[in-house]
Amino acid sequence: MLIRQVLRSALILLLSVQLVTLGMPMAEASMIRTDEYAAAEERDERLSRVQDFLAEERVAAQFEALGVDPEQAAERVAALTDAELAQLDSQLSELPAGAGVLTVLGILFVVILVLELVGITNIFVAI
Repeated sequence: MLIRQVLRSALILLLSVQLVTLGMPMAEASMIRTDEYAAAEERDERLSRVQDFLAEERVAAQFEALGVDPEQAAERVAALTDAELAQLDSQLSELPAGAGVLTVLGILFVVILVLELVGITNIFVAI
């Protein structure tokens, strides 16, 4: 009788633990290669530089003058591929200080327009 109660208690405990852990997602861990980590860090740095540029008051004012919401532009820049982001960052770094804001805005507008035409974004929606 005692063995039966112990087995019953053990079975109840086992089933309780399984029910509790049933809905929990399983975590997976894996090794990340150094080059993958370096690429992710480089993308974060590029994105930060471009986002800082977009956050400048004169750039935001120019976006609004062109009819583009600065927040949407920042979201679109975050959605760029690594190659597009690298190209945009290199063009920003080649500009002399205080010059070429219209050029950069033009480039960003073209990138946003291309993303719109390809169907990745949908910012020119009639309200």
